Amino acid sequence: MNHIVNAYNRFKTPIVKGKEVYLFDKDGKKYLDFAAGISTTSLGHCHPYITDKLKEQLGSLWHCSNVFTIPEQERLAQRLTTLTCADKVFFCSSGLEATEAAIKFIRRYFYSKGQEKRNRIITIEGGFHGRSIAAISAGGNEKSREGFAPLLSGFDKVPRNDIKALEEKISNETAAVFLEPIQSEGGMYPLNVEYLQKVREITKAQEIILCFDEVQCGYGRTGSLFHYQNIEIEPDILTCAKAMGNGFPLAACLVRDYIAEAITPGTHGSTYGGNPLAMTVGNAVLDVMLKEDFFDHVKRVSQYLKEKLLNLAEEFQEVISEIRGEGLLIGIELKVPLADKIVSQSLDKGLIVTKVLNNRVVRITPPLIIEDKHVNTACGVLYDLFFKIKNT
Repeated sequence: MNHIVNAYNRFKTPIVKGKEVYLFDKDGKKYLDFAAGISTTSLGHCHPYITDKLKEQLGSLWHCSNVFTIPEQERLAQRLTTLTCADKVFFCSSGLEATEAAIKFIRRYFYSKGQEKRNRIITIEGGFHGRSIAAISAGGNEKSREGFAPLLSGFDKVPRNDIKALEEKISNETAAVFLEPIQSEGGMYPLNVEYLQKVREITKAQEIILCFDEVQCGYGRTGSLFHYQNIEIEPDILTCAKAMGNGFPLAACLVRDYIAEAITPGTHGSTYGGNPLAMTVGNAVLDVMLKEDFFDHVKRVSQYLKEKLLNLAEEFQEVISEIRGEGLLIGIELKVPLADKIVSQSLDKGLIVTKVLNNRVVRITPPLIIEDKHVNTACGVLYDLFFKIKNT
């Protein structure tokens, strides 16, 4: 009898070990991991440097209340603000918590300015920001919202890349625009750079906060620490998680000073956020990612992967309608809803991928440390599966 809440569509494969870009089941079968825990274990499994740093901290201090100064937390915050457009950092344990922090910070800022009625947040259709009531009210799909009414008010959704619709939705109650620059769960859609530039112009002109959700597309996945740095559009708030701890629960909400000033003791907090173990891992992850040529490698291997996938799309035009995404955040859109079949049969052949968007998109999010040989193996498996589908 299974005693776990049935909240996931699980494979019966019991994974018991991970090393570099591979996972292993209880029988010792090896799987090439092109999911990375959904953009999470970006430095691979059991990275030796990160593991050693965590072991060191385990013997020193696990948990300490945030009423005390935590040196590794101070260090990580200083590094993140130096590397980004942010001035302050709030640490938490998941992307969902980072979303909640961002929503609260937005509303608290306008409250602190005597504009408490300015509390509505514009979000983008197809966006995904987590699974709490607030997060599914802000984004998510119909399935994630079904059965959880009444949802929270205060969120206005507009179509993707439609600047006119966004402008029409702005009112004197609009506090922020909250979006993923690349929608992952929504189908691997990068928002148009020209659209994002216009959104930034409008939000600045009307003193509206712009918040980027980079929980999935951030932390090296598109060839820089954050995707906003590639497109040169700076938000006022940025949320990140997943790869930030390479699988260890760690997330953050990065904010500008003018917003952070509204957050005073007692207005927000987190028991586990910024704990010594997480902060040690966070600093270790940055140590690895900031090494010379790390991001150059991501850019090079992601271009190689994109080329190989485009070749597949050309070869199997009857099956594949589009390859889209940025860096190592790629989607293969199918002409028929067979993504679950591709995912399942790939697993049988020792390749792990995932699916999104109503069973039509195969999501490719491998560790950032993959090499050309791993790309060749993965694309070889996919070739065989697409060939089989084409000829049945």
